[in-house]
Amino acid sequence: MRKVILTSHGHLAEGMQSAVNMILGCQADLEVYDLDHFDEPDMILERVRKKVEERPHDEFIILTDINNGSVHHQMMQLCLFPNVYVQTGMCLSLVLEVILSSPEMELEEMMAKAVRSTKDNMLGFNFRSIRETKEEELW
Repeated sequence: MRKVILTSHGHLAEGMQSAVNMILGCQADLEVYDLDHFDEPDMILERVRKKVEERPHDEFIILTDINNGSVHHQMMQLCLFPNVYVQTGMCLSLVLEVILSSPEMELEEMMAKAVRSTKDNMLGFNFRSIRETKEEELW
């Protein structure tokens, strides 16, 4: 079974969970750990480490908000476990891609596909780009 864990500074992970619940309904295999609810990032590490140790046959996908942030540094320690995958750059598109992915797909392949899809859907628009783009391409 795959477990998805969202970790972040502030309340970002909690907000992501709220958005996921609004779009997909409550997800039993989704957990969140915000730094606002813990005094130190290492407290999040200990909570998540305990879950990983208790479930060695499950795969854990840990999404963090920013690369090299304090929460990310703590989560990277969990890569010592063969059933853990840590990914930075958490955004709603990535979270949805991961949750909706096929459980039969290999973890590394699934994550590569989810990241690719997320990057492909990150688009910027401004006045000039809107004027230069055909209407059917925008909507």
